[in-house]
Amino acid sequence: MSFNSATNLTSPRGIDDGSLGGGEAWWKQPVSDSQHNRRKRLVLLHHAAKCPSAEGQCKISHCSEMKRVWKHIATCKGANCNFPHCFNSRVVLSHYRRCKDLTCVVCGPVRETDEIQKTNKKRTAFTAGFHQDNPSHCRLCLQEVDEPLVRDCSCRGRTDFKHLSCIVAAAENKSRQAFAWNRMMVTREAFTTCPDCNKDFQNDVHSDLLKARVIFVEREFKSDHMLYLHAMVDRMRVLVRKRSEQERAEGEETCSKMLTVIEEIRRTNTQSNAFMLNVATAYSVMGSFSSNRAEEYHEKSREIMQQLDDKEIEAITFETKHFGL
Repeated sequence: MSFNSATNLTSPRGIDDGSLGGGEAWWKQPVSDSQHNRRKRLVLLHHAAKCPSAEGQCKISHCSEMKRVWKHIATCKGANCNFPHCFNSRVVLSHYRRCKDLTCVVCGPVRETDEIQKTNKKRTAFTAGFHQDNPSHCRLCLQEVDEPLVRDCSCRGRTDFKHLSCIVAAAENKSRQAFAWNRMMVTREAFTTCPDCNKDFQNDVHSDLLKARVIFVEREFKSDHMLYLHAMVDRMRVLVRKRSEQERAEGEETCSKMLTVIEEIRRTNTQSNAFMLNVATAYSVMGSFSSNRAEEYHEKSREIMQQLDDKEIEAITFETKHFGL
């Protein structure tokens, strides 16, 4: 059983840092395979209990199966029940009911989701009664602080503005949740898509969020070479335009980091087809950015692409898009 999609979460100030329990956040703690599997089961059960989708219509893997399990265990008391997933599901639900540790690596994600949903309800009530001509509060944190409000997406209305730092905090929280549910997955969309209108951010907000994503991945997932390189490639696509000396300097530094990651990939012998395609894309973007090494980088990109056939490229591209890297 696997869980390959994260619930669309937004995180208010004070929750995104994992401080609910006062101890080390659940997503910072080491987790065994057994704890990881129990956590995924609990997340699936939590989703299935509230999922409004019709049978077979939900995009979350195993949702229909977990709905049947949820309906069964509501009445099942048998210690030796043979219904699929009944016993293990009852065990993890029993743990959830008894556990009081908000930083627990098993039930922490579900408890944090509950807290976020409570905050979202308060946000909805707040915005419903908020005066339309006073966009002075952030939709995410519900606070008025000394920070500019932004809204460069498809949201409309005077209460749909947000602090850039709150958008980043929400994206980081969603990425940590995704990484907890599937260790190789951190969603790109968390940093590029508005959590309210589900449309991409544009212009400077888009650029700032891609930069924030690189900083986040570099800070917390730098050892994941695929993820780190992909985040830098996305940022470089913006920096190719070289609009300022500061961005030019950032681009040069990012190119240097990308080359270091590529060498690390080669040294560790983890050159799968997906890595090769990612590296080819990295060289292509660096070629578009660099003025003195453009031909060299583009040639390296072409050499790698020639080693992959069209079917491999299509399959890797689909998987990358599906997992939101």
